[in-house]
Amino acid sequence: MSRHLLVLAAIATICILLNPLFQEETRVPKPNYEAKYQLLKSGTIKTNKPKTIILLCDSFLPTTFAGSELSAFETIRYLRDRGHKICISVKTHEVDTYDNFPIYKYDPLDETCKARIINADIALYQMGSGYENLEIVKLRTKKTYIFVHMYNSYPWLLQQKVSFPIIIVYNSRSTQDTLPTLYDNMRMIPYVSMDEFKPIRSLTVQNNVVCLINCNYNKGGEILKEIASKMQNVQFIGVKGGYSDQIIGKNTNNLIYIDNQKDIKVVLRKIGILIMPSKNETWGRTAVEAMSSGIPVIHSEAPGLVECVGGAGIQCYRNDLDSWCEAINRIIGDPAYREKLRQNGFNRIKDIEKEQRRGRQELAMKIEV
Repeated sequence: MSRHLLVLAAIATICILLNPLFQEETRVPKPNYEAKYQLLKSGTIKTNKPKTIILLCDSFLPTTFAGSELSAFETIRYLRDRGHKICISVKTHEVDTYDNFPIYKYDPLDETCKARIINADIALYQMGSGYENLEIVKLRTKKTYIFVHMYNSYPWLLQQKVSFPIIIVYNSRSTQDTLPTLYDNMRMIPYVSMDEFKPIRSLTVQNNVVCLINCNYNKGGEILKEIASKMQNVQFIGVKGGYSDQIIGKNTNNLIYIDNQKDIKVVLRKIGILIMPSKNETWGRTAVEAMSSGIPVIHSEAPGLVECVGGAGIQCYRNDLDSWCEAINRIIGDPAYREKLRQNGFNRIKDIEKEQRRGRQELAMKIEV
């Protein structure tokens, strides 16, 4: 090998050896995400911008166990896990704490109450639609998130400008489409921890007990009685709800009523079919819990239920009693069809879990700006 070639080979060798060092020196540094967030062992992201947050509601757990209260609880628990400091102000005040959340009496004449609401970095508002409930909130200069989960919620507010900053949080696409607003808005469906219900799935495979949860008029309390009277060979359970007047008859051979349960899994362990003949519904938390438990859902044409179940159950017109009876009989008499509905429900639950994560993360991002 010539002298010149030896020199060139030596230079090439030196370049190869130095190249990794050179790359290390000039490599673009990776963003330090931990400067903004810290990942907790539980998997929840902890913010470095903690806020003081107050939840305003008519009632709360353990006074009332209903969909809106449970959804509010899951929301603030998630925000607490992220590092925010949260308290609750309620109209119906019975306890001073729940799950380590301090609870205060909502009193618009009390100066301490007013100061607590006005000075909080963020207010989460889930009170009745009356304008008088906003007397304190309208004094705020920081954002208030107004949660809309009924079709008659705040119609006077959504389409007119107010002087205080608000963001609308819809519980479903149904409410978002039905009640459009001028304000910044988002969608966050009610959160349900699906893993809590998976152990029940083995109990519901061949269970033929049919159930309605919350026996008021809107949910179908009278329809439950009529269906049960037409199907004497099927066992029914009516679960008393936590609100509204309940349509409760006498216990019969095939229809019994049980009290409202703080833990819905107590009910789901006893049943195999859920009926939801609701007149109006903006979502279907109970349907989500049932599908997660492997319980087929038969539901009405209420838009929120159609959206929630997403074709994974059986849809019947609310007042067509024969169709409800036929649907129940088919599930009981056709194990393969029941299993198909169960699997449809499990698949639907996966999509709902994704949407739950998206909605909660969007809320957190807005709050933590």
